[in-house]
Amino acid sequence: MDTLNSSYFLMNEKSEKLALEWLQFLNLNRFDFTSIKQIDLRSEFAVMTDLSGNKFSINFNDDRMSYHKKKSTLKQEIIGRAMGAGRHGLKILDLSAGLAIDAVFLCQLGFVVKAIERNPLIYLALKDAIQKVNTELNLQFFFGSAQEFLQNSNDKIDVIYFDPMFPEKKKKSARPRQEMVFFKTLVGADEDAEKVLELALASKKASRVVVKRPLQAPFLLKKPESKIEGKLIRFDIYGVNL
Repeated sequence: MDTLNSSYFLMNEKSEKLALEWLQFLNLNRFDFTSIKQIDLRSEFAVMTDLSGNKFSINFNDDRMSYHKKKSTLKQEIIGRAMGAGRHGLKILDLSAGLAIDAVFLCQLGFVVKAIERNPLIYLALKDAIQKVNTELNLQFFFGSAQEFLQNSNDKIDVIYFDPMFPEKKKKSARPRQEMVFFKTLVGADEDAEKVLELALASKKASRVVVKRPLQAPFLLKKPESKIEGKLIRFDIYGVNL
């Protein structure tokens, strides 16, 4: 096995090939290992640990809190209504996959989702999770930046969805889950969020662009044509077919 950064991996005979694939991909894409303590591939799903001991794993099957939300109809769910409730089509491009919580839920509501993730380690965890999911999801993950995908892809899209990292709260009411601590440390702030939204609007790939924001946060780029508000979040809607 390639020795460059291989010390970060815990593996057994069964997962040695997978560890080599992950290592080569991470090295090829110049992944920064400095915040990582270990990547454990000995179980069914990869478990990553950061230097503070926070553990992180993506498991669409067993993580019921994140991926098995209680849902009603597409028209009743706030995120479904934000996407147009199917009136503008069901093909969604998610520009910031992250943990894919929204992407999985949108698929469960009947949408077909292509999700972009630019962090190499998060992408590998997402790819591993979708390969092992035990229910059918119309969900594909692509590695790369949202800006590159918008500029280079000719895929048919009905709605563009963008959920950039939320700004830090001044007062934190509760301790975040260690998965979110790990994720935010690894990914950092989406400092190019305004540029991504600007490009999404200018690309004209979809007639509807939806941005997820905290309820009281300022608009990311400009005032939207419409918005849908929940108790803690809102969806800013840009486009002509509202």
